[in-house]
Amino acid sequence: MSLKLSVLASGSSGNIIYIESDKTSILIDAGLSKKRTEILLNRIGKDLIDIRAIFISHEHVDHIRGIGVINRCYDTLIYGNKDTLSCDKFKKTAGIINPDSLNFIESDESIILDDLKITAFSTSHDSINSQFYIIEHEDKKLICLTDIGHVDSKTLSIIKCADVYLIESNHNVDLLLNGNRPEFNKQRILSKVGHLSNEDCGSILSNCIDETTHSIVLCHLSNDHNSKSIALKSVKKILSENCNFFSNSLNIIVFTQQDDPTDFINV
Repeated sequence: MSLKLSVLASGSSGNIIYIESDKTSILIDAGLSKKRTEILLNRIGKDLIDIRAIFISHEHVDHIRGIGVINRCYDTLIYGNKDTLSCDKFKKTAGIINPDSLNFIESDESIILDDLKITAFSTSHDSINSQFYIIEHEDKKLICLTDIGHVDSKTLSIIKCADVYLIESNHNVDLLLNGNRPEFNKQRILSKVGHLSNEDCGSILSNCIDETTHSIVLCHLSNDHNSKSIALKSVKKILSENCNFFSNSLNIIVFTQQDDPTDFINV
């Protein structure tokens, strides 16, 4: 029985997560071109033709750029909530989609796809109706959570006690405030519908991980206002000070836009 993942891309230039079980393989988001997606999949020994379905988190172009071309070439199933898959931005970016490929999964709803249980949960982001996903296989649990400005108590209760977390650690607050972005953009990132800071990420994880958690992937790092070393140091510090389940054996991987796909992580 196996469940594993590889982060193919994460950040403002494009987002794709590959997940594979014994019987199926899926993507969460398709934020790069079809050609680039094929290249990245080939680097981990996989092919787009074998992808059963793509689960969409929200309609921002860095999450759906390749969705239309992939669907037209491979007739890949597409899952997302009705608001996202029906909105003008999704339709404009995707272009012609086979209507029989579209499937709705709403927040707090679970579906079974082959041997995977996939549960959607609502996230706080400046899109029409963003959501991310919990992936379960047998007794293994993976949480995918990026593009979120705030985690409320309901979401926190949903995402507790997973084996693996793939979570946003977008920015260092001081670097962002002292950066050269327009003020409105800084405030958008810092808002409850923006992105999680390193400190936010560490605090959320401190309240979620337990003795079963063995791996954490920090994703969606800002190119301008963060770095691998800053994110890792910040998250580790908060976990070590606030979480009884933190240990140096915890596998924490930091992924940036410049990286090749991660090695496979067994959930």
